[in-house]
Amino acid sequence: MPTMTGEQIKEYLERYLGFEANRARLLTEAKASTEIATYWERRGLGKMEEQTYAALAKAALVSGLAGRQKLSDMIFRIATSNPKNIDLTEVVSEITALVFEHQKTLNLSRNRASCINAHLNVLEPNRSLPQVYSPFLSADELKKAVARSNNLLKKEVAGAADFTNWIKVAHELLADVSNGDQSDDGEEEFADGSSKKGLISRKALTTYLKQWELFATEKLGSIFSIKIDEADASPLTGRLNDLENGISRTWTTILSDITEARSSAVFQRRATTEITQQTSSVALSNLDSYELELTGRPLRIQITPKVHDDVISLFVKAMRAQFLVYAGKGLFNVSLQSKNSIVAISIPNAQKTDLKKIEEMLMELI
Repeated sequence: MPTMTGEQIKEYLERYLGFEANRARLLTEAKASTEIATYWERRGLGKMEEQTYAALAKAALVSGLAGRQKLSDMIFRIATSNPKNIDLTEVVSEITALVFEHQKTLNLSRNRASCINAHLNVLEPNRSLPQVYSPFLSADELKKAVARSNNLLKKEVAGAADFTNWIKVAHELLADVSNGDQSDDGEEEFADGSSKKGLISRKALTTYLKQWELFATEKLGSIFSIKIDEADASPLTGRLNDLENGISRTWTTILSDITEARSSAVFQRRATTEITQQTSSVALSNLDSYELELTGRPLRIQITPKVHDDVISLFVKAMRAQFLVYAGKGLFNVSLQSKNSIVAISIPNAQKTDLKKIEEMLMELI
């Protein structure tokens, strides 16, 4: 009968999680790139190099408003020179719909990774556990949690019963440190999101447990003679296997899937939040673009000529609102379209002090 320590189990699960996340990213990007190439050429937009299709696929698969804006910017930049009268806003919408199922796959991967990482973090007694949970636990509670984490890592696991129990006890530790000061309904909204980072509501813990048990059993269950039927495996596993073994969609299937995706309630909700572009290439050609610098970082400003200062005021409000949910890293994108006026900025690693400076720069440009 094989025996593993809790430390070895944790290390194996970390490796498998990294491999799975990378596999999900590479498979969806490759498939989306091939299908975008088919769409692009059959739509009469010409033929491009493979790396351009790959770049479009990466942009289309980025979640949220920033991803949709990036895809839109790329398509308008690449396709504006095409002599045919094609509605590029429609192209953006159709490519977004084309990759809709691939985005679902990536979302499954991200959600699963969040659940697994939460458990792996409490199995880091000297690093992640105290860093994340010390603000919410008393010194005595933290000390006991660290001791429990160390015991889990030292535990000798032999056989299916031991393995199943180890998985259960690891989750109990996560549940205990996460539930310290939360209300019973599990639906609390924290005013200061950063101060509560790492805590998980009681309501969500059930999902975390299911993901944790399934992932651990899928990856290491066979070592302890635990079998997983294909019907009981994670939906993500099936999707990734289909991407790896399946063929790319045909043009007819792509058109059908685009129509189906765009009619879904989920897609329509997402579409209503998209930043809209000017629908004619003439309007787009009037958009002035400035590549500037702000404290050593590239600042891109796009603005239509003769924008009224009222539009700038609206944009500044939108920029401040967006900053409230900005993580502080990565590209900070904000765009506003008001009738025939467009204002858009992007800057990496934005800081709160940047907002006033950007406002002043915009006022100089109008």
